[in-house]
Amino acid sequence: MFNMYLENKDGKTLHFGASTPYTITEFSGLNPPKATINTNTTATLDGGMFNSAKLQMRSINLAFAIEENAEANRLAVYEVVQPKNPINLYYQSEMLNIFISGYVEEVSPSYFAKKQIVTISILCPFPYFKSAQKVVNELSSIIKMFHFPFASTVEKELIFGVIDPLTSVTILNQGSVQTGLTFELYAKNPITNPKIFNYQTGDFMAINTTMQQGDLITITTGQGNKTITLLREGVETNIFNLLDKNSTWLQLDIGGGVFVYEVEEGGTVNLSVTISHYDLFEGV
Repeated sequence: MFNMYLENKDGKTLHFGASTPYTITEFSGLNPPKATINTNTTATLDGGMFNSAKLQMRSINLAFAIEENAEANRLAVYEVVQPKNPINLYYQSEMLNIFISGYVEEVSPSYFAKKQIVTISILCPFPYFKSAQKVVNELSSIIKMFHFPFASTVEKELIFGVIDPLTSVTILNQGSVQTGLTFELYAKNPITNPKIFNYQTGDFMAINTTMQQGDLITITTGQGNKTITLLREGVETNIFNLLDKNSTWLQLDIGGGVFVYEVEEGGTVNLSVTISHYDLFEGV
């Protein structure tokens, strides 16, 4: 069994199931989308040569019956599902808790049927399902200095714990495909030229800049969403031009990877790094 619902940009939802007036009768588009394979041929070779491949956009078609009070519940559908507007489809089963974002192409009810059927068509430009929860890893840990209960008459400062900066972290990818990452680099004190490595491949991303205390650099490496911004004193600036020319847009391979970071000046203790991502799935 599975549970599914739709959510629009305003947070309004449309649920399906036994406790709702809507019963799903048909559902397509959960399988992996079709791929486009680009090839070329030459006069001297048999067959052809592979050039590239990509997944096509995903089309989801959903049909459901309105079990009671057809007019009121049909109008309730229109409040959530509106043509041309964005929509999220959430899918939950025993093994998966995922969602996909798309745009409503069409909402088509069968007005004069004995039991009204509503058909919804959704186009998803980014064809992958995402894990419902973002996976977040922080390159620091808190070391406990003592345990409760305790009593003390010491007048000096008592240390409950210290933050131990970790310069490496192992990140798991439990999805079925490679995924992009979001790096957040926060400067506790001035540092120069931060660099993040994929320990296994040796690929890296380096930003040639001096970060002031309180600066936040955000890097996103997702497909179609590659950005580098600096937040300083409440002002956000595009610093794409400060990316080192030898850098690679780091990705998280299937299974996971190990990432490390360093700085040229200022010490790694003065830089806090958070890495987040969504696991991606081709199909359900």
